[in-house]
Amino acid sequence: MSSQVDHAALERMRAALPSLMNGAGAVPSPPPVRLLEVNHLGPLAYKLGVSECRAEYAASTIVSLRRRVQLTEVLAAFAKRSVRVALLKGSAYVDTLYADPAERPMQDVDLLVPATELPDAMRTLVDLGFIRVGMARKLSGHYHAIAFSRDGMIIELHRNIVQPYRTRIRTGGLWKRVSPDPRGSSAMRLDPVDELLLCMLHIARHELAVPAINYIDVWRSLKRLDGAQRAILHERAIDLHISRATQAVQSMTDKLARGERGHPELGAASRLLPSTDDVLLGMRPRRLRQIGQKLSLLEGTRELAGLGYVYVVTYVDGVLRTRDKG
Repeated sequence: MSSQVDHAALERMRAALPSLMNGAGAVPSPPPVRLLEVNHLGPLAYKLGVSECRAEYAASTIVSLRRRVQLTEVLAAFAKRSVRVALLKGSAYVDTLYADPAERPMQDVDLLVPATELPDAMRTLVDLGFIRVGMARKLSGHYHAIAFSRDGMIIELHRNIVQPYRTRIRTGGLWKRVSPDPRGSSAMRLDPVDELLLCMLHIARHELAVPAINYIDVWRSLKRLDGAQRAILHERAIDLHISRATQAVQSMTDKLARGERGHPELGAASRLLPSTDDVLLGMRPRRLRQIGQKLSLLEGTRELAGLGYVYVVTYVDGVLRTRDKG
Protein backbone atom coordinates (compact mmCIF):
# COMPACT_ATOMS: atom_id res chain seq x y z
CA MET A 1 0.00 0.00 0.00
CA SER A 2 3.07 2.22 -0.08
CA SER A 3 2.50 3.30 -3.67
CA GLN A 4 -0.31 4.14 -6.02
CA VAL A 5 0.49 1.00 -8.02
CA ASP A 6 -0.01 -1.18 -4.92
CA HIS A 7 -3.25 0.63 -4.09
CA ALA A 8 -4.57 0.15 -7.61
CA ALA A 9 -3.62 -3.53 -7.53
CA LEU A 10 -5.52 -4.03 -4.29
CA GLU A 11 -8.55 -2.22 -5.64
CA ARG A 12 -8.64 -4.56 -8.63
CA MET A 13 -8.19 -7.55 -6.34
CA ARG A 14 -11.08 -6.49 -4.15
CA ALA A 15 -13.28 -5.83 -7.19
CA ALA A 16 -12.55 -9.33 -8.51
CA LEU A 17 -13.34 -11.15 -5.26
CA PRO A 18 -17.16 -11.34 -5.58
CA SER A 19 -16.82 -13.14 -8.93
CA LEU A 20 -14.10 -15.44 -7.57
CA MET A 21 -16.07 -16.21 -4.40
CA ASN A 22 -19.12 -17.27 -6.38
CA GLY A 23 -17.25 -18.78 -9.33
CA ALA A 24 -19.46 -16.90 -11.78
CA GLY A 25 -19.19 -13.97 -14.15
CA ALA A 26 -16.15 -12.40 -15.73
CA VAL A 27 -13.45 -10.94 -13.50
CA PRO A 28 -13.54 -7.13 -13.90
CA SER A 29 -10.17 -5.40 -14.38
CA PRO A 30 -8.13 -8.56 -13.64
CA PRO A 31 -5.82 -8.09 -10.64
CA PRO A 32 -2.05 -8.69 -10.90
CA VAL A 33 -1.08 -12.33 -11.20
CA ARG A 34 1.18 -11.97 -8.16
CA LEU A 35 -1.79 -11.21 -5.90
CA LEU A 36 -3.77 -14.10 -7.35
CA GLU A 37 -0.82 -16.40 -6.70
CA VAL A 38 -0.43 -15.17 -3.11
CA ASN A 39 -4.06 -16.11 -2.52
CA HIS A 40 -3.99 -19.37 -4.53
CA LEU A 41 -6.62 -17.97 -6.87
CA GLY A 42 -4.81 -18.20 -10.20
CA PRO A 43 -6.51 -21.38 -11.50
CA LEU A 44 -9.95 -20.16 -10.45
CA ALA A 45 -9.31 -16.77 -12.07
CA TYR A 46 -8.22 -18.45 -15.30
CA LYS A 47 -11.53 -20.32 -15.47
CA LEU A 48 -13.25 -16.92 -15.22
CA GLY A 49 -11.30 -15.41 -18.09
CA VAL A 50 -7.97 -14.19 -16.70
CA SER A 51 -5.76 -15.52 -19.49
CA GLU A 52 -2.54 -14.41 -17.73
CA CYS A 53 -3.06 -17.31 -15.29
CA ARG A 54 -3.00 -20.00 -17.95
CA ALA A 55 0.39 -21.41 -16.85
CA GLU A 56 -0.71 -21.59 -13.20
CA TYR A 57 -3.92 -23.33 -14.18
CA ALA A 58 -1.98 -25.88 -16.26
CA ALA A 59 0.43 -26.54 -13.39
CA SER A 60 -2.44 -26.92 -10.91
CA THR A 61 -4.17 -29.37 -13.26
CA ILE A 62 -1.07 -31.58 -13.41
CA VAL A 63 -0.63 -31.50 -9.64
CA SER A 64 -4.32 -32.28 -9.05
CA LEU A 65 -4.09 -35.36 -11.29
CA ARG A 66 -1.02 -36.60 -9.42
CA ARG A 67 -2.73 -35.92 -6.10
CA ARG A 68 -5.85 -37.85 -7.15
CA VAL A 69 -3.75 -40.91 -8.09
CA GLN A 70 -1.81 -40.74 -4.85
CA LEU A 71 -4.90 -40.28 -2.68
CA THR A 72 -6.66 -43.20 -4.37
CA GLU A 73 -3.63 -45.39 -3.59
CA VAL A 74 -3.51 -44.25 0.04
CA LEU A 75 -7.23 -44.69 0.66
CA ALA A 76 -7.16 -48.19 -0.83
CA ALA A 77 -4.28 -49.13 1.47
CA PHE A 78 -6.13 -47.75 4.50
CA ALA A 79 -9.23 -49.74 3.55
CA LYS A 80 -7.21 -52.97 3.45
CA ARG A 81 -6.13 -52.35 7.04
CA SER A 82 -9.62 -51.22 8.11
CA VAL A 83 -8.35 -47.74 8.96
CA ARG A 84 -11.17 -45.20 8.93
CA VAL A 85 -10.36 -41.88 7.34
CA ALA A 86 -12.36 -38.70 6.68
CA LEU A 87 -11.49 -36.00 4.17
CA LEU A 88 -10.55 -32.59 5.56
CA LYS A 89 -10.27 -29.08 4.13
CA GLY A 90 -9.08 -28.94 0.50
CA SER A 91 -9.37 -32.65 -0.16
CA ALA A 92 -13.04 -32.49 0.90
CA TYR A 93 -13.85 -29.61 -1.43
CA VAL A 94 -12.56 -31.04 -4.71
CA ASP A 95 -15.49 -32.13 -6.89
CA THR A 96 -17.91 -30.59 -4.37
CA LEU A 97 -17.28 -26.86 -3.83
CA TYR A 98 -14.99 -26.81 -6.87
CA ALA A 99 -16.12 -28.65 -10.00
CA ASP A 100 -12.63 -28.56 -11.50
CA PRO A 101 -9.96 -29.99 -9.13
CA ALA A 102 -7.41 -27.53 -10.51
CA GLU A 103 -9.48 -24.64 -9.10
CA ARG A 104 -8.61 -25.66 -5.52
CA PRO A 105 -4.81 -25.76 -5.16
CA MET A 106 -3.53 -27.21 -1.90
CA GLN A 107 -0.12 -27.71 -0.36
CA ASP A 108 -1.01 -31.04 1.21
CA VAL A 109 -3.79 -33.58 1.63
CA ASP A 110 -5.46 -33.48 5.05
CA LEU A 111 -7.09 -36.61 6.46
CA LEU A 112 -8.78 -37.17 9.82
CA VAL A 113 -8.05 -40.53 11.47
CA PRO A 114 -9.39 -41.87 14.81
CA ALA A 115 -6.68 -41.71 17.49
CA THR A 116 -6.89 -45.46 18.12
CA GLU A 117 -6.24 -46.19 14.45
CA LEU A 118 -3.47 -43.63 13.97
CA PRO A 119 -0.58 -46.13 14.50
CA ASP A 120 -1.97 -48.37 11.74
CA ALA A 121 -2.41 -45.36 9.46
CA MET A 122 1.19 -44.29 10.04
CA ARG A 123 2.52 -47.79 9.34
CA THR A 124 0.45 -47.87 6.16
CA LEU A 125 2.04 -44.69 4.85
CA VAL A 126 5.53 -45.90 5.73
CA ASP A 127 4.84 -49.15 3.85
CA LEU A 128 3.85 -47.05 0.84
CA GLY A 129 7.20 -45.26 0.91
CA PHE A 130 6.22 -42.09 2.77
CA ILE A 131 8.66 -40.43 5.20
CA ARG A 132 7.61 -38.55 8.30
CA VAL A 133 8.56 -34.87 8.14
CA GLY A 134 8.17 -31.72 10.21
CA MET A 135 9.84 -29.44 12.74
CA ALA A 136 10.42 -30.57 16.33
CA ARG A 137 7.01 -29.64 17.75
CA LYS A 138 5.26 -31.41 14.87
CA LEU A 139 6.91 -34.65 16.00
CA SER A 140 5.19 -34.37 19.38
CA GLY A 141 2.42 -36.76 20.26
CA HIS A 142 0.43 -33.72 21.39
CA TYR A 143 0.51 -32.00 18.01
CA HIS A 144 -2.76 -32.12 16.09
CA ALA A 145 -1.36 -33.59 12.85
CA ILE A 146 1.43 -35.83 11.57
CA ALA A 147 2.97 -35.05 8.17
CA PHE A 148 4.35 -37.57 5.68
CA SER A 149 5.99 -36.89 2.33
CA ARG A 150 6.66 -38.86 -0.85
CA ASP A 151 7.69 -37.60 -4.28
CA GLY A 152 7.04 -34.00 -3.30
CA MET A 153 3.50 -34.71 -2.10
CA ILE A 154 2.53 -34.29 1.56
CA ILE A 155 -0.21 -36.08 3.48
CA GLU A 156 -1.17 -34.91 6.97
CA LEU A 157 -2.88 -37.35 9.30
CA HIS A 158 -4.97 -35.36 11.78
CA ARG A 159 -5.82 -36.36 15.33
CA ASN A 160 -7.76 -33.10 15.47
CA ILE A 161 -7.87 -29.74 13.71
CA VAL A 162 -6.01 -28.01 16.58
CA GLN A 163 -4.03 -29.19 19.59
CA PRO A 164 -6.11 -30.57 22.47
CA TYR A 165 -7.30 -28.23 25.23
CA ARG A 166 -7.38 -25.16 22.94
CA THR A 167 -11.07 -25.86 22.23
CA ARG A 168 -13.71 -28.29 23.43
CA ILE A 169 -13.82 -30.22 20.17
CA ARG A 170 -13.61 -33.96 20.67
CA THR A 171 -13.26 -36.06 17.54
CA GLY A 172 -15.52 -38.79 18.90
CA GLY A 173 -18.50 -36.55 18.20
CA LEU A 174 -17.28 -35.88 14.67
CA TRP A 175 -17.03 -39.58 13.87
CA LYS A 176 -20.61 -40.19 15.02
CA ARG A 177 -21.88 -37.90 12.27
CA VAL A 178 -19.77 -39.02 9.29
CA SER A 179 -21.19 -40.58 6.12
CA PRO A 180 -19.63 -42.44 3.14
CA ASP A 181 -18.05 -40.29 0.46
CA PRO A 182 -20.71 -40.02 -2.30
CA ARG A 183 -17.93 -39.87 -4.90
CA GLY A 184 -17.27 -43.56 -4.27
CA SER A 185 -13.91 -43.43 -2.51
CA SER A 186 -13.41 -45.49 0.62
CA ALA A 187 -13.13 -42.32 2.72
CA MET A 188 -15.83 -40.80 4.90
CA ARG A 189 -17.28 -37.31 4.73
CA LEU A 190 -17.85 -35.15 7.77
CA ASP A 191 -21.26 -33.75 8.56
CA PRO A 192 -21.52 -30.48 6.52
CA VAL A 193 -21.73 -28.38 9.69
CA ASP A 194 -18.68 -30.08 11.21
CA GLU A 195 -16.80 -29.72 7.94
CA LEU A 196 -17.41 -25.97 7.90
CA LEU A 197 -16.62 -25.52 11.59
CA LEU A 198 -13.26 -27.24 11.16
CA CYS A 199 -12.52 -25.11 8.11
CA MET A 200 -13.25 -21.96 10.10
CA LEU A 201 -11.22 -23.20 13.05
CA HIS A 202 -8.26 -23.88 10.74
CA ILE A 203 -8.39 -20.23 9.62
CA ALA A 204 -8.67 -19.03 13.22
CA ARG A 205 -5.69 -21.19 14.22
CA HIS A 206 -3.66 -19.09 11.77
CA GLU A 207 -5.12 -15.86 13.22
CA LEU A 208 -7.12 -15.29 9.98
CA ALA A 209 -3.85 -14.72 8.05
CA VAL A 210 -4.47 -17.31 5.33
CA PRO A 211 -4.76 -17.11 1.52
CA ALA A 212 -8.15 -15.93 0.29
CA ILE A 213 -8.91 -19.37 -1.19
CA ASN A 214 -9.67 -20.49 2.38
CA TYR A 215 -12.35 -17.82 2.68
CA ILE A 216 -13.87 -18.97 -0.58
CA ASP A 217 -14.11 -22.43 1.03
CA VAL A 218 -16.08 -20.85 3.89
CA TRP A 219 -18.29 -18.75 1.60
CA ARG A 220 -19.26 -21.66 -0.62
CA SER A 221 -19.75 -24.00 2.35
CA LEU A 222 -22.08 -21.51 4.02
CA LYS A 223 -24.14 -21.14 0.85
CA ARG A 224 -24.91 -24.85 0.73
CA LEU A 225 -26.29 -24.91 4.30
CA ASP A 226 -30.02 -24.44 4.82
CA GLY A 227 -31.56 -22.41 7.65
CA ALA A 228 -31.70 -25.32 10.08
CA GLN A 229 -28.07 -26.22 9.46
CA ARG A 230 -26.99 -22.61 9.98
CA ALA A 231 -28.76 -22.64 13.35
CA ILE A 232 -26.91 -25.85 14.26
CA LEU A 233 -23.63 -24.22 13.16
CA HIS A 234 -24.23 -21.35 15.58
CA GLU A 235 -25.26 -23.64 18.46
CA ARG A 236 -22.38 -26.04 17.93
CA ALA A 237 -19.86 -23.18 17.86
CA ILE A 238 -21.17 -21.97 21.23
CA ASP A 239 -21.09 -25.47 22.73
CA LEU A 240 -17.51 -26.00 21.56
CA HIS A 241 -16.38 -22.56 22.80
CA ILE A 242 -15.26 -21.41 19.37
CA SER A 243 -17.96 -18.84 18.64
CA ARG A 244 -15.54 -15.88 18.80
CA ALA A 245 -13.30 -17.59 16.27
CA THR A 246 -16.16 -18.45 13.91
CA GLN A 247 -17.62 -14.95 14.24
CA ALA A 248 -14.29 -13.41 13.23
CA VAL A 249 -13.88 -15.78 10.28
CA GLN A 250 -17.42 -15.20 9.03
CA SER A 251 -17.02 -11.44 9.32
CA MET A 252 -13.79 -11.52 7.30
CA THR A 253 -15.46 -13.81 4.74
CA ASP A 254 -18.40 -11.43 4.33
CA LYS A 255 -16.12 -8.42 3.85
CA LEU A 256 -14.07 -10.19 1.22
CA ALA A 257 -17.20 -11.38 -0.57
CA ARG A 258 -18.46 -7.78 -0.73
CA GLY A 259 -15.08 -6.45 -1.85
CA GLU A 260 -14.81 -4.27 1.26
CA ARG A 261 -11.80 -2.96 3.15
CA GLY A 262 -11.46 -3.24 6.91
CA HIS A 263 -11.03 -5.55 9.87
CA PRO A 264 -13.44 -8.32 10.91
CA GLU A 265 -16.02 -7.23 13.43
CA LEU A 266 -15.12 -8.62 16.84
CA GLY A 267 -15.67 -5.78 19.26
CA ALA A 268 -12.61 -4.20 20.87
CA ALA A 269 -10.32 -6.85 19.36
CA SER A 270 -11.21 -5.96 15.77
CA ARG A 271 -8.26 -3.65 15.13
CA LEU A 272 -5.85 -6.24 16.49
CA LEU A 273 -6.86 -8.76 13.84
CA PRO A 274 -5.70 -8.69 10.19
CA SER A 275 -7.53 -6.49 7.70
CA THR A 276 -8.81 -7.60 4.33
CA ASP A 277 -5.79 -5.87 2.78
CA ASP A 278 -3.44 -7.88 5.04
CA VAL A 279 -5.07 -11.09 3.81
CA LEU A 280 -4.88 -10.16 0.13
CA LEU A 281 -1.25 -9.05 0.41
CA GLY A 282 -0.24 -12.17 2.35
CA MET A 283 0.96 -10.07 5.30
CA ARG A 284 1.91 -11.92 8.48
CA PRO A 285 2.08 -10.19 11.89
CA ARG A 286 5.10 -9.96 14.14
CA ARG A 287 5.22 -12.59 16.87
CA LEU A 288 3.97 -10.36 19.70
CA ARG A 289 0.96 -9.20 17.68
CA GLN A 290 0.30 -12.78 16.61
CA ILE A 291 0.13 -13.88 20.25
CA GLY A 292 -2.33 -11.08 20.94
CA GLN A 293 -4.45 -12.23 18.01
CA LYS A 294 -4.47 -15.80 19.31
CA LEU A 295 -5.64 -14.62 22.71
CA SER A 296 -8.35 -12.39 21.23
CA LEU A 297 -9.95 -15.36 19.46
CA LEU A 298 -10.19 -17.54 22.60
CA GLU A 299 -13.42 -17.99 24.57
CA GLY A 300 -12.40 -18.28 28.21
CA THR A 301 -9.84 -19.05 30.90
CA ARG A 302 -9.92 -22.80 30.30
CA GLU A 303 -9.01 -22.33 26.64
CA LEU A 304 -6.39 -19.73 27.55
CA ALA A 305 -4.75 -22.13 30.00
CA GLY A 306 -5.02 -24.92 27.45
CA LEU A 307 -3.23 -22.86 24.82
CA GLY A 308 -0.29 -22.15 27.13
CA TYR A 309 -0.11 -25.74 28.36
CA VAL A 310 -0.22 -27.34 24.95
CA TYR A 311 2.45 -25.03 23.51
CA VAL A 312 4.92 -25.88 26.27
CA VAL A 313 4.19 -29.60 26.32
CA THR A 314 4.21 -29.93 22.54
CA TYR A 315 7.56 -28.17 22.21
CA VAL A 316 9.26 -30.14 24.99
CA ASP A 317 7.85 -33.46 23.78
CA GLY A 318 8.89 -32.69 20.21
CA VAL A 319 12.47 -31.84 21.23
CA LEU A 320 12.78 -35.03 23.27
CA ARG A 321 11.45 -37.15 20.40
CA THR A 322 13.88 -35.46 18.02
CA ARG A 323 16.79 -36.33 20.31
CA ASP A 324 15.64 -39.93 20.64
CA LYS A 325 15.26 -40.15 16.89
CA GLY A 326 18.79 -38.80 16.40
